[in-house]
Amino acid sequence: MAADKRTAMLAVYKQVMVFIPFLTTFFRTTPNDIKDAESFIIEIKRGSKKIAPVISNITMLGGRIERSQYTRKEFTPPVIALGADFAPGDLIEKAFGKSEYDSASDGYMAQLQALIIDAMQEIEARINRSIEFQCSQILQTGELTLYDKDGNAAFVIDFYPKATHFPTVSVSWSDEDSDPDADIEALARVIKTDGSSTIKNLIFGSIARANYLKNSKVNDKFDITRITSGNWQPRNLNEDVTYLGDILIGSQFYQCWEYTGEYIHPATGLTTRFIADDKVVLLPDSGSVNFDFRKVYCTAPTITGVDPRFASIVPTRMSLEDRAYTARVWADGNSDTLNTELKTRPLCVPVAIDVFGCLDTEI
Repeated sequence: MAADKRTAMLAVYKQVMVFIPFLTTFFRTTPNDIKDAESFIIEIKRGSKKIAPVISNITMLGGRIERSQYTRKEFTPPVIALGADFAPGDLIEKAFGKSEYDSASDGYMAQLQALIIDAMQEIEARINRSIEFQCSQILQTGELTLYDKDGNAAFVIDFYPKATHFPTVSVSWSDEDSDPDADIEALARVIKTDGSSTIKNLIFGSIARANYLKNSKVNDKFDITRITSGNWQPRNLNEDVTYLGDILIGSQFYQCWEYTGEYIHPATGLTTRFIADDKVVLLPDSGSVNFDFRKVYCTAPTITGVDPRFASIVPTRMSLEDRAYTARVWADGNSDTLNTELKTRPLCVPVAIDVFGCLDTEI
């Protein structure tokens, strides 16, 4: 029996898991960092802080500098691939946000196009989180472990940073006797010595930020009579990133951030923050002379590419700003299904391995 009462469709609510990469912005990609290759090599030449010696007589032969030493590092980026498939039954379902009667007015191909676009947007969001996951591990440990769909470790790289760049404080910041400014300044000095780069950015986990602000030594610094110490003037840049302000620690002003972005950890299935709550990451400005973090792509080849019948929906290869994706769309005539896949091979590399560090604020 047909319904005899009117029913109205109101505006839809679609929960959007807003994610704007933050740590990834410190890793750059130039056209030269996108290669049609299986692997790539980076040659690294380290500088020196030695001074020139004197000679006791002007007729003496001067000293000789050592020949420059180069380091060659080769990397093979991991493959990330996600796809979706569509069957005829998907085309006769009611479209999201429309009544069954309004949906019946849409053609099947219009429904299919909307489904493909929705799937591709979700795939790209997951890829972006995967790249941010790379950056978060590198900045907190100097190592990288990526997982397959079953949560097993499938890709591991140790970039071999100096252990002194990843210290744990001697007194936890939750302890009133701690001295957070001294801890930050000490690590910044180590990084300056090793990497010849001045730290400008502090990225706080939420607990580290809270304990920093509760510390009595820090509070004393912000007494109204000491306005040159800087100001906490928090403002949200997006759902996950808060710019806290410019703060004087020792003789250096730092741009301070709190980052609360989250992801589902592939091994544990738990919601996890990209920056651990008790950590503080120290970074120079991305424009500093010795700063070199790269997001490199070795492109994923394809034979079949995109079925010409669907080329207007998904291009064969997408290079969007600083990203390189390879798309596949193909039809299986026997089962009358359409398959889509987006594949990419990104790898974040801290080429300047000595210019950053991470402080664990709890013992």
